[in-house]
Amino acid sequence: MSILPTTISTSPTIKFVHIQQPNCGTSNSVFSSNYHNIKLLNYDANFSFKPRTFLKWMSTCFHDNSSRWVSQIFSVCLFALCPIANAQDQMLSMDRYACEDVQNYYASVDQLKGEALTRELNSIIAHHHSLSYKEVWDALKILDAAEVDKPETSYNIVEIYSARTVPKSLAGRLEGWNREHLWPRSYGLKSRPSLTDLHNIRPADVNVNSSRGNKYFGECRVEMIRCLRPANKEAAFDTEADWKIWAPPVQVRGDVARAVMYMAVRYRFPRPGEGPGLRLSDTPNMAKREMGLLSVLLKWNELDPPSKAEKLRNERICRLYQHNRNPFVDHPEYATLIWKQTQAH
Repeated sequence: MSILPTTISTSPTIKFVHIQQPNCGTSNSVFSSNYHNIKLLNYDANFSFKPRTFLKWMSTCFHDNSSRWVSQIFSVCLFALCPIANAQDQMLSMDRYACEDVQNYYASVDQLKGEALTRELNSIIAHHHSLSYKEVWDALKILDAAEVDKPETSYNIVEIYSARTVPKSLAGRLEGWNREHLWPRSYGLKSRPSLTDLHNIRPADVNVNSSRGNKYFGECRVEMIRCLRPANKEAAFDTEADWKIWAPPVQVRGDVARAVMYMAVRYRFPRPGEGPGLRLSDTPNMAKREMGLLSVLLKWNELDPPSKAEKLRNERICRLYQHNRNPFVDHPEYATLIWKQTQAH
């Protein structure tokens, strides 16, 4: 038995373990699986099965051909069945998701700008896996881990507005952190996939998250007498807020800008069941689902380019969770091509 390229599914995206089936036992049987999508390929025939049933079938082969199948049974267990238990935590794959090939992922947008670029990017990133709200907790513990190179073993996460590390174990606690929607839920996020899109969600201190509420992003003007610096006593020193605007720490302002730009492109064109038709504007309007301030976000995108941590986060969302990318992390210049082009007209 030869083992072909192996892929373990980590999401409802259909991916399979491919094994060339030996001519043994129930070679024409078809076993349905409620647990894992696995296919055996015997030239033109496809087989799906339950791992337990498969082991029973293999034991028959082993009994009938003991010396011939010893190494091959171990190969199946090692390379096909054993990793299934950990399939939600890792991908053992020689294949790649389309979003991992960054160069080709955006190949169709060359020379585009304005509305045409928005539509093409939307068509590229719109089809992705949607997480449950509960699954978001676990994803954030990896995506926003304090140790970006070893997220699985890191005990802490980084809070977006406080710029401090806190234990992962404080997730959901009153004295801990919760899930902050950078594009606020009240601006059109009613259900999945927009409500659980990982590109838009970051860990935040519970109290600071409450202070931000649904304020749109902007900066205090010099003449503003009611501007708070920091925005909350638990927030980073360089945050700002008044009764309607919110400015995150300087070091993540570009991150925030690119996240809401992603939302404005991904959910720009309403689809059945999705609801949002999101836009960016310098005159934010909750009823119209217009978030802002666009001119400030464009400035933040230019002044704070993507960091290593932001790029790794984007890569992991692609590879481990949603299987799509934030185009503005890979190509910050797209923001100018879309919105400054639009503003010029």
